[in-house]
Amino acid sequence: MSDLFIQKSDYFLGLSNQKIIIKNDQREIEREVSIYLVDNLLIFGQAQISTQLLRALARENINVYYFSSEGKFLACLDSYRQEDFDKQEKQVRACLDQDFCLALSKEIVSAKVKHQLSLLKSYNQDGILSVDEFGRFHLTLQKIKEAESISQIMGYEGRIAKSYFYYLSLLVPDSFRFHGRRTRPAEDCFNCLLNFGYTILYSCFLGLIRKNGLSYGFGILHQSHGHHACLASDLMEEWRPVIVDNTIMQLILEESLKDEHFETKADGTFILKDEGRKVFLLAMRERMLEIHQYIELNKKRYSFFYTADQQIKRLIRAFEQQDSHLYVTVYTGEE
Repeated sequence: MSDLFIQKSDYFLGLSNQKIIIKNDQREIEREVSIYLVDNLLIFGQAQISTQLLRALARENINVYYFSSEGKFLACLDSYRQEDFDKQEKQVRACLDQDFCLALSKEIVSAKVKHQLSLLKSYNQDGILSVDEFGRFHLTLQKIKEAESISQIMGYEGRIAKSYFYYLSLLVPDSFRFHGRRTRPAEDCFNCLLNFGYTILYSCFLGLIRKNGLSYGFGILHQSHGHHACLASDLMEEWRPVIVDNTIMQLILEESLKDEHFETKADGTFILKDEGRKVFLLAMRERMLEIHQYIELNKKRYSFFYTADQQIKRLIRAFEQQDSHLYVTVYTGEE
């Protein structure tokens, strides 16, 4: 099973014999997919979907995620039957425990910093970055270990993130150079890809959280505000370098994505063209389905989806027992 991506705004999605029928603007069938082979449906742009299909997706607990053509997350349609209020009560109790959240935040952010360091080392084949520059990450890891509050951890993470993206910019061709992390709007090609990739990753965790009966709104590291799904933001942190940043670097260095795949809008911001979006989505999907040794001391290899789902199940146990050690972060080889 996997996610189904719909990228064209002129598509119409209907239902026939428990199959998702995808038609073009001439009402010609472009593709048919069994509803039982789909985990989530992600719609980019303004494709239309029938009420009959929406009802069938709801019955099968298949979430529908809506995005703008540029990849901005807009909304999610899901089934309330995935709610598990007993689990959520334990989640809330654990998330209000400051010691529990501090310990778990240290694990999550430390894992992210290790993955950032591992990624920089793997792409530093020309020796542009020195041992001293890598040393900043080891120093940050020590500071995180000694932190006495989550705000301190976030401060350390924010400072090393600036160094990380600066170093990352040095490792890409001139046409993809960027000056620091910019969220929205994207003012360069690289940040455009980061925004798009992180949005997809965010939606994946929304689905996994919902699937396991937890609440989006009670997190560990990020503070809840408005309708922000802070638990999804927490859980995706360590996966950002592993899934998104790594995919972007590969596509750029292999020249699978080039300048012509991007469009500059009148306000100077960048968006992916249809062909570029197709290339990027395919690469993201393949990366998520690849199997790797994600769990330390476990030689078995798993996909991102399986590993992230198992992480959430371990998190549920950690919530139940209020024991942060029950949660397992991802392993990519960096000590």
